[in-house]
Amino acid sequence: MNRNLAALLKGATTVGGSFVGLVAIVSGLFHLPEHRGKPPAPPAGGVAGSSAPAPVTPPQASAPGAPGQQAAAPGTAGGTAQAPRTPPRTATEFSFPQARWEQLLAQNADTPIDASLANSGKPSAGVAACASCHGAQGVPAAGTPFPTLAGAPPAYVAKQLLDYRDGTRQHPIMTGIAKGLDDKDIAAVAHYYGSLPPPAIKAPAANPQDRGQRLHGFGDNGLALAACANCHGANGEGEAPMLPRLAGQPEAYVTGQLDAFRNGQRANDDLGTMRDIAKRLSAEDSAALARYYAGMRAQ
Repeated sequence: MNRNLAALLKGATTVGGSFVGLVAIVSGLFHLPEHRGKPPAPPAGGVAGSSAPAPVTPPQASAPGAPGQQAAAPGTAGGTAQAPRTPPRTATEFSFPQARWEQLLAQNADTPIDASLANSGKPSAGVAACASCHGAQGVPAAGTPFPTLAGAPPAYVAKQLLDYRDGTRQHPIMTGIAKGLDDKDIAAVAHYYGSLPPPAIKAPAANPQDRGQRLHGFGDNGLALAACANCHGANGEGEAPMLPRLAGQPEAYVTGQLDAFRNGQRANDDLGTMRDIAKRLSAEDSAALARYYAGMRAQ
């Protein structure tokens, strides 16, 4: 019995050894690692010439004032530059500056109404009295080519005198007169004529055949012309502060101004509005308008 047990143990040992050897052969063929856990730790002290990367240590924040630390710039957080703050908008940024004639009138708003310049002129500067052409009360004599000034908006009168003075508007008589006036003179004349009552208007009878009346009241769509009444008033009385009176103005004055706008001799209209309009009017249209407005003068 002992011999049989020894033979059985010997056989088991032989089979086990064969199995272990078979596993070793298969592992060598497929390069199977002996362990699937963590890779083996490198030997102490490392291996010379090893290409394994050294462990990276994250930078440590330095204490304020530590050597080598750059101080943060004023007004920044953690040293990071910030965009400058935009100042708040103010209401004045949306306000248009005053025109020069508005400034002139505002600076001389307390000037008392004085008729001396209009009635006597300024002899020291060679300026004749305004009344010598425009009439004692701002209404010229019938049949003359001079415009009515009585009741004219002060802003309009001041602008025209400034334009004459600096050459923006040219006229053989008025240019020389305006050059002899200072700002206070211009303000005084403008306020004076603005204080006078405008002359009465004689309303003309309705006449559909009157070309001037049609242009005034309805314009001309075919010529892309708006009605003159849209700006100068339903009765040609003008619209303050900058649109002048046309009713009762002399025929020669109206035709002369329309011709000046048409040929560019007069170019002091804002945005070129009147120049564009005058270029669309024929000579006959201009004459018809001039007759219509001259006929509105009360006798």
